[in-house]
Amino acid sequence: MKAMYCTEPFSLEMRDDDIGQVGPDDVVIETSYCGICPWDIRAFSGKKKVPLPRVLGHEASGRVAYTGEAVDDLPEGTRVVADFIEKCGVCALCRKGRSNKCMHPKYLKGGFAQYVKIPRKNVFPLQSTTSLKAAALTEPLACVVRGQKMLLPGPGKAAVVIGTGPIGLLHLQAASAWGAKTIAVDIIDERLETARLLGADYVAHSVRDNLKDLVNTWTDGLGADAVVITVPSTAAVSEGIELLAAGGRLNIFAGIYPQDNLVVDPNIIHYKEISILGSADSTTEDFSEALTLIESGLVKTEPLISHMVPLDRLHDGFDIVMNRGGMKVLAEISGG
Repeated sequence: MKAMYCTEPFSLEMRDDDIGQVGPDDVVIETSYCGICPWDIRAFSGKKKVPLPRVLGHEASGRVAYTGEAVDDLPEGTRVVADFIEKCGVCALCRKGRSNKCMHPKYLKGGFAQYVKIPRKNVFPLQSTTSLKAAALTEPLACVVRGQKMLLPGPGKAAVVIGTGPIGLLHLQAASAWGAKTIAVDIIDERLETARLLGADYVAHSVRDNLKDLVNTWTDGLGADAVVITVPSTAAVSEGIELLAAGGRLNIFAGIYPQDNLVVDPNIIHYKEISILGSADSTTEDFSEALTLIESGLVKTEPLISHMVPLDRLHDGFDIVMNRGGMKVLAEISGG
């Protein structure tokens, strides 16, 4: 098979590869689509130090090619999506319900390849009506689901999403699915229009508009119950804190590179009883909930896809993401 390796920072190389030994509980998947994640970009650019050479990509969907002898519930051709982090299930954090922070995770060989090998427990079959393109965004949505659950969304709540790239638009839809009134904030008018089309109750331009005044107007002077920061900016975090209602919760969802320091007046936290949170990665439960949101139609992922590139032009896709062109970029490998 062919696999695209990141051999060193800013270098990709197509190699002949093999799937390796298939264990009894393994599933070999012919990859249909694999999304390009900001994590992939950080690893590719050297901002995130990972062992190289390495096949990147962890947002993949495809069809079952064959399975190990112990797998009897996924016939050949079954359409599936995969979770590329295998949690140990026995460490202290896994047993506390934080398997997203597993102390002994196994990072599986990535999805920028014609075939991937995944343990059965990390493979999720799709309904017949779910497209492989839509399902490829299950993993980022799973991370969003975890972040939203920390924010306690629900009917009567007001949720502000700062940044309406692909992740922000997933947050927007997830918050709406749980009944919150949503406010989308960005600097790019086209993205705000997309947010409106995907159900945002209100939109605000982060430069032209006085965001705090607008949020107060839209919430009858109370402020936001939830704010999620999906852009890598400490300034956005500081602005988000100012938008919170008493008892409000803010989630720093985006990693910030290079590292920066956040200065916060502790009296705001104390007197307004606000919570500043973070979230990263997802659990198996989050992954399953995310797929349910996609398959129910409550979260629409295909409208977020702006570009598809073949595997042998993966570098073009990375360039699009690094230059902030379009929205979500997928590698189209076998399609379907």
